[in-house]
Amino acid sequence: MKKKICSAVLVTALTVSGGLHTPSVSAATPIKITIDGVQLTTDQAPVMSANRTMVPLRGVFEALDAKVLWKQSTKTVTATKDGTTIVLPLGSRTATINGKSVVLDVPAKSIKGRTVVPLRFVSEALGEKVGWNSSTKTVSITTTNSKPTTPTTPTTPSTSISPVPYVNTKVVGQQGNGNDLEISFPASASTKGISQYRILVVKANSNTFNINTAQNVPAANYTAIPQGSSNYTITLMPQARDTDGQLIQKNVNYRVYVLAVGATGYNNALSVSSSIVSLGVVATASAIATDVKASDVSDNGDGRDFSVTFTKASDESKLSNYRVFVVKTTSAGSFSSTEAAKVSSSNYTTINKTGSNPTTRLTNTTRDTSGELITTGTAYTVFVVSITSSGDNIGISAGSNSLTLGRTVEAPSITKVEDVSNYADGRDIQVTFTKSSEESKISGYRVFVVRSKASGDFDIATANGLASSRYIDVSKTGSDRTVTLSTSLKDSGGEAIANDVPYRIYVMALGSGSYANSLSSASSTLTLQTGTQSTGNVSGIAVSDISDYGDGRDLQVTFNKASDEGLVNNYRVMVVKSINASKFNLSTANSVSSSNYLQISKNGSNRTVTFSAGSKDVNGDLIKNGTNYQVFVLTTGTGNASGNNSLSGASSVITLAANAATSAVNTVATTNSNSTSTASDITFSFVPANDTGISEYRVYVVRADQAGSFNVNTANNVAAANYTRIAKTATKVTQALTTSTKDYNGNAIVKDVAYRVYVLSVADGSVRSVNTLSGASNDFTIKTSTVAPVTNLNATATNGGIKVTFSKPSGETGIASYAVMLVPSASSNNFSLADANRVSERNYETVTKGVYSEWTFTTTDVDINGAAIRSGVAYKAFVLSIADGRVATVNALSVASREAQIIAQ
Repeated sequence: MKKKICSAVLVTALTVSGGLHTPSVSAATPIKITIDGVQLTTDQAPVMSANRTMVPLRGVFEALDAKVLWKQSTKTVTATKDGTTIVLPLGSRTATINGKSVVLDVPAKSIKGRTVVPLRFVSEALGEKVGWNSSTKTVSITTTNSKPTTPTTPTTPSTSISPVPYVNTKVVGQQGNGNDLEISFPASASTKGISQYRILVVKANSNTFNINTAQNVPAANYTAIPQGSSNYTITLMPQARDTDGQLIQKNVNYRVYVLAVGATGYNNALSVSSSIVSLGVVATASAIATDVKASDVSDNGDGRDFSVTFTKASDESKLSNYRVFVVKTTSAGSFSSTEAAKVSSSNYTTINKTGSNPTTRLTNTTRDTSGELITTGTAYTVFVVSITSSGDNIGISAGSNSLTLGRTVEAPSITKVEDVSNYADGRDIQVTFTKSSEESKISGYRVFVVRSKASGDFDIATANGLASSRYIDVSKTGSDRTVTLSTSLKDSGGEAIANDVPYRIYVMALGSGSYANSLSSASSTLTLQTGTQSTGNVSGIAVSDISDYGDGRDLQVTFNKASDEGLVNNYRVMVVKSINASKFNLSTANSVSSSNYLQISKNGSNRTVTFSAGSKDVNGDLIKNGTNYQVFVLTTGTGNASGNNSLSGASSVITLAANAATSAVNTVATTNSNSTSTASDITFSFVPANDTGISEYRVYVVRADQAGSFNVNTANNVAAANYTRIAKTATKVTQALTTSTKDYNGNAIVKDVAYRVYVLSVADGSVRSVNTLSGASNDFTIKTSTVAPVTNLNATATNGGIKVTFSKPSGETGIASYAVMLVPSASSNNFSLADANRVSERNYETVTKGVYSEWTFTTTDVDINGAAIRSGVAYKAFVLSIADGRVATVNALSVASREAQIIAQ
């Protein structure tokens, strides 16, 4: 079977130096290659030379299941498949097939480090049928084991198959037809039960498209793809039609589905839809604004509170101005350049291009894209669209952070927690945090110690309700703070702080006047221990190929020092062959000979080191080109930590090559604002090490439990929809994710799951030819947000009724409304949040947020069971704070009121 025909980026055209994958390089002539009807993507496109079509040897041969080897010393390619051996010297017109000489039309040659050969040689070498269509400039290869696939829709399926997990779309042209649209998707897990896939392009306004509709689409209105690969990337034909039979065209919103068609005895399965796509002008990254940020800078309750900043496009030569769109965050996921073109001019703000990055304050008449005035209590996301001098919309930025105008101060950010002593109480805990940027609006801070097992339920409401023995107050000083806690401090549950208990630390900013408190995110887990202490691990290991000596002098390693170097003696940088990296552990590292690692002294700073000419890997072999390595750092202890060394995780894979690798970025980090409980709370940052030979950077979000298998090869093959593209820069990059950001697998970023960020330095294919992956950032987790319960709940008997009053939470952050309920006292003791969430809307009274805080029940009303309120029955009142589903997602139930009965009239 052919392997990975459509994702042949894994097996791209031959790198003469034997290095890794490189980015795409556009050919002068747009020639395509198909294998059994499926388009093959290679990073060196076919070209014409001396009236002969030249194709990339490695990309084609490996897609046809041949093994390809390159020998640098003789500049010779050797390929083997099914007992056939082909030997081809670079630059020669003569090759051998099983020892027999054959003459090439034109000699094989190298283009940007890729070997290309005449098309006819593929047929002669591997016996496959090769065709050339000059009108469409398409090379078609039909394999000898390819069989025609007859689509079948079984009438009595007996076995289910799985749909493809996701579908990604990308606009790759400007012809205004199906040829502009590239679709990619992974194979279904049910490989054996599938006969083909059908690509179905559906108008986005169709709300009734389902499996039954998909199975009845005429053959002329879909694109059929034979089953036979693990990943597919398909560019549609110019004559491709949507499911209504109309030609695919510009200015129409589409969604794309993939129908997995079962073989005999199997049913069909329909994928979920892609995101909305519309054909139009393709903007280059250099023409798009970046780093869009929204800030709350005042308290007018309208657009004057809203400040927008962004980094202007690096190439403004075709631009006239920018348009700033304020979009309700609930609609931000579907906001596109197509939607932006439909927005009335009264509902966006025009910013002229200038020599510096713009900062603009909106006005009291500024409206969002729906035409509503900007106001407090609504979450907004900002987009910036680049406009040409002719008025065309040519590109939209990524969305800003989500911003809700209001009167909640910014939360502090914990940067470090440490075990600094051996008292076995709060004096062992030292906390460092970054002050709130709005200290003029706060009176001070409170520090809480929470057992890790209880941290999932610790929120602002819980923190606000704790007794003073369960927190420590810290004054504001205008600077970031480092504080050591006290001996008398209890944890949030009232228990003494002790050794061998995992804790997480929180810091709360105390709002002054009308400003509400705000709570930091949780710290990393801290477990106090007495006696021998362990050193900390280094982090952020990045590896780079920086020179062309062909030995250790080419290998540069950067890492972040241990958070506390007080227990560190030195660092040992160890180079491990990648094939052995999975088995390399602390015990193995401790036993490595001193001649087989690089020892680095601590100096209080993060380190960048380069090996020497005679440097060896941990096995004692000289470091050299062409071998896959990963780097570990062993932190050795001193004093109480002597003998308790710590081993880092592995770096990304690096293969040294001649003038090949880009430089990995440094200091990849994330911060979490915790303001909306969406991906837009997450801001990532990194520092480019050396932008020589780099075309762009790609930022990936990876689940922490999947990070062990995420490497440069994986990153090279991630679909474009599943990473964030950053234009080449030599300065620090800081940018927020968007609510629609997906992880590298194309899955939505979800709450309560740990993620990390990686950055790929993408080679330009000229100065550098190998991409390099950074080390991982710190973990981030989007926490589920719970609204606050009401307080001071009272139920009072009146003539003919029961009056319920309560105090609403300060700021009502994340609350949509309140549900006031009467519960018969006999069943009130066990009435829980789960019970309240199940009460029918008919059986409670709704109180609008920000309007009323009382309700009177009469005999015409009902209790939670739907029974009429009557005299002689005792009731207790409860109030459910209902989350708005955007800022907060979890409801909160008040405590019960006292009993009350209707007074008979």
